[in-house]
Amino acid sequence: MRAPLTYEAAHAAADAVLTAGRAEGLRLAVAVVDRGGITRVLLADDGAGPMAVETARRKAYTSAVSGFGTAAFAQFATSPAMTVAPPHLVDPNLLPVPGGVPIVVDEWEVIGGIGVGGADGETDDRIAATAAKSIADLLA
Repeated sequence: MRAPLTYEAAHAAADAVLTAGRAEGLRLAVAVVDRGGITRVLLADDGAGPMAVETARRKAYTSAVSGFGTAAFAQFATSPAMTVAPPHLVDPNLLPVPGGVPIVVDEWEVIGGIGVGGADGETDDRIAATAAKSIADLLA
């Protein structure tokens, strides 16, 4: 088992999200959580609203505890097999919408998640994935 997600890596990922958002004229919120879904960093850019903050937190949590990006988790949550007990109703912190990605090391071990809120789902998802890639050197 790898060491837990460091504050340095979590903060670097959050900074990468805010920087990418600003470059596109967006005011985003970002949450970075550890493998258990505990918030390590939560930042909201000037102008990011409360909904952006809460969705970022829940997207990060969902990706960390499920091990899937939230776009894939959304497809899973709406599948016919899940109609009996939709996962986001079992755990209200789960948010099955795009914008969260797991932080993965060694190609399989999930050590955390990044969630982005404040733009549309596709943009949130793209920026979260870019942030996850940006910290690869810190996780090696």
